[in-house]
Amino acid sequence: MNLFRFSVVALISLMLAACGIVRDRSNDYINAEHGAPLKVPEWYQQSAIEPKHPIPPIDNRRGLPAKYQLPTPPDATIAILTENYVVESLDDQTWLLINDAPGRIWPSLDRFWEENGIVVKFENPSLGLMQTEVVGSTLLSNQLLSRIDIRSSRTDKPLMFQAKLGQGVKRNTTELQVRVLATKKGGQAFKGWSGRPGNEDAEKKLLNIISSYLENNQSYRSYSLLANDIGGNSKVALIADQGDQPYLNLDLSFERAWSSVSKALRGAKIKVADLDRSQGVFYLDYGREEERSGWFSGLFSDKDSKRSEYNYRLQLDKVEESYQLKVNKVDEEAKRVEEMEILNLLLDNIS
Repeated sequence: MNLFRFSVVALISLMLAACGIVRDRSNDYINAEHGAPLKVPEWYQQSAIEPKHPIPPIDNRRGLPAKYQLPTPPDATIAILTENYVVESLDDQTWLLINDAPGRIWPSLDRFWEENGIVVKFENPSLGLMQTEVVGSTLLSNQLLSRIDIRSSRTDKPLMFQAKLGQGVKRNTTELQVRVLATKKGGQAFKGWSGRPGNEDAEKKLLNIISSYLENNQSYRSYSLLANDIGGNSKVALIADQGDQPYLNLDLSFERAWSSVSKALRGAKIKVADLDRSQGVFYLDYGREEERSGWFSGLFSDKDSKRSEYNYRLQLDKVEESYQLKVNKVDEEAKRVEEMEILNLLLDNIS
């Protein structure tokens, strides 16, 4: 009953407002009279107003130099590869470097085999391994063999393919290797991944074909949660524990580690004055360009010419199954901020 009465009263109020009986007061403030100014008592004006959380005074203030410039922000493009698909080789190893995560490449590679009439018989996403059945039993697979200049009829044994996906050296990249292997007729068991190429020329051509396919089918790319952890952790990591000397940990062979650091130095535009590959050492001339180019240095050219050609030393040491890259200063002990600056530059440019 109360609800009914409230509804009737509300309805009548709305009707009266619509008829103009209840006046609209929303603009009454325009005609309001001005009152007397607010007067603050003298005792209140004289009282001190203090902040609740005061900032303590600073006695050792230093002014910035006249030519001081704010450092430029880091280049956001350094984490991106110059090319999205690159076939690279080192010694007898060849791989396709892809600017994308392994979890996105795995389903695309599955689709590549399917569209070329090849059946994947074994696959292990956690290890990033695929192995096909015997190739050449369909028209499409024979055409693929022809494109890599191999036909099953030309060999004594039938052929099969293996593929291995892994984390790239640079973050969020993928390395793909393939093997063209001779096998037996009939059923094939899963073979372990071979560190040596089966047919080097054919494998390079197959990688180039896969590269073109992936580049032309990016819009159909999906993501595989099963392949999310392919290859494990990143191959390169910056370790900076409190109290210990920072270093880059490279989970690579010595050849790959040396090559990757060399590329990173070039990408970071750090001058290498000398190097000793047998000892894993790079001698760097870093941060002294302004000293050499300034007019003041010309007054002491004889003294400057006797100065060492390098002021930092990069040391690549094997620790268990990986390599550690540390920064040392030649004439004095390097500060942690100096070590971190060089290591971060290398990490941003390593590939």
